[in-house]
Amino acid sequence: MSHALRSVLVLVVIACTAPAGAAQAAPRGHLITVRLVDRPNGQFAFDPGTINAQRGDTVRFVQQSSAPHNVSFRTHPQNAKLGDAAVGPYILNNGQTYDLVIDARFADGAYTFACDPHESLGMKATLTVGSHH
Repeated sequence: MSHALRSVLVLVVIACTAPAGAAQAAPRGHLITVRLVDRPNGQFAFDPGTINAQRGDTVRFVQQSSAPHNVSFRTHPQNAKLGDAAVGPYILNNGQTYDLVIDARFADGAYTFACDPHESLGMKATLTVGSHH
């Protein structure tokens, strides 16, 4: 093998391995699990119904109910810019999840959200976003 070819191979190996190491930094933030559940007498709920999160956290909604549900924000701080996060997709199948990343769209403060078809059946919750634990 020529010296030039060996040098090129060494550079290729270095180029391919360096970014992979950098990409394995630990994710910041916590994973907060919220279950979508059936309650007695035809009621539904987010469990827990009160969530505290920081920017960088992920709220994972897990379907454990007999009916389809979504996450639809009703109120939020004036300076929040939820965009696509304002109304989440319907979660249909048992065990299916919807991850909501609490990022720059979420200003500090109180949020309320509900499931569009089941709000009248008690499926409401609150999220408080704060910059410190």
